[in-house]
Amino acid sequence: MAKAKGVPEADNRMLWLREIDALALAASSHTIEAELGSEVLVPGLVDYASGAVWLRPVTFTLDQAGLFKYVLRLRCAERTVPEGEAVPSEFLRIGTSNGYVYPSGSAGELVALLSLVVQARFYLLSVTMRHGPNGDGIHKTEWAPLRAGNGVHLDRVLFTAGHANTTQLAPLLDRVRSIRSEHHLAVAVAADHYARAVRLVGVDEEMVFVRLVSAVEKIMGNHAEDALSQKVLAHDGFTDEERKALKTTFQARRSGARFIEFLLKYSAGFFAGEATEPAHTQVTPENLKTVARAIYNARSGYLHSGDPMYLSPVNQVLPGWHMGATVGQTWQDRSFSRAQKLPCADFFHRLVRHCILARIDEMVAEASSAIP
Repeated sequence: MAKAKGVPEADNRMLWLREIDALALAASSHTIEAELGSEVLVPGLVDYASGAVWLRPVTFTLDQAGLFKYVLRLRCAERTVPEGEAVPSEFLRIGTSNGYVYPSGSAGELVALLSLVVQARFYLLSVTMRHGPNGDGIHKTEWAPLRAGNGVHLDRVLFTAGHANTTQLAPLLDRVRSIRSEHHLAVAVAADHYARAVRLVGVDEEMVFVRLVSAVEKIMGNHAEDALSQKVLAHDGFTDEERKALKTTFQARRSGARFIEFLLKYSAGFFAGEATEPAHTQVTPENLKTVARAIYNARSGYLHSGDPMYLSPVNQVLPGWHMGATVGQTWQDRSFSRAQKLPCADFFHRLVRHCILARIDEMVAEASSAIP
């Protein structure tokens, strides 16, 4: 159906990018200021797009809650409509059933991307909006995030200082900015699932895996209908609701296989430098398919049947191990086979991060090749 004349197209770009683009045309601006917290200090200053996005740590010792604090500022275009004038198109919202929605807004998008690129967990503690000619119009929203213990005994990546810098955010924003806008929501939601997963380390280990699988499912998108689904859907006699239900069923039928295929494809380069021995504790390109299947099946069993997962604990003595040393276990009256064993969460979130960033790089290349 053709779009009605005069009605603007739906905007499917990330919210922070919309603000930057609107800022270039605006006569005035206001500021969104977010306070972030992290258990590990990540140094560095981000000054992106001439101050449109600004980020830096503002405390260098842990506070009473065990957090370092950061300030994230996002300058936004002031959108005012003179009295008596028509509402300009940038004020209109074109909603669709698959439209762009990101509940924590532009600040939340940036926090998720920051967490993804620096491999650290960040908490959005408050957002303050300043507006008006002197910035004296203030509205502040605060949150008390769920937190538990932290330290290398729980995760050997998230709680190790010195491996990251906030300046890594700007190159990622450039990469996201260059991909086709139709991919923006998938990237934003995948980054959000990753960020929420790492915030659950020490809180709920099984939900760490649930969130990380969801991150992969979002970034990999839907797949084309295969021969069997096309053959079934070609038959007449289905109502619209039945046809919709069948399409959903066929999507789910292939989702596990596609999850495994995604990890196999985008993990290229990840295993360079990773230990391969002892074989029963290491994930390698050769056994990744088996491990990925165990992860997906454990996630599905947990969500659909409430089944517990066969989790591997972090090994402090041998930090290079990807999985626990057991080759099966009995827990109360339930036995778990070696094929059900999951890797340590800090191995899996590293793998998922690598694959998401590799897929983003592919999106960048696709967008570049499409430019005439």
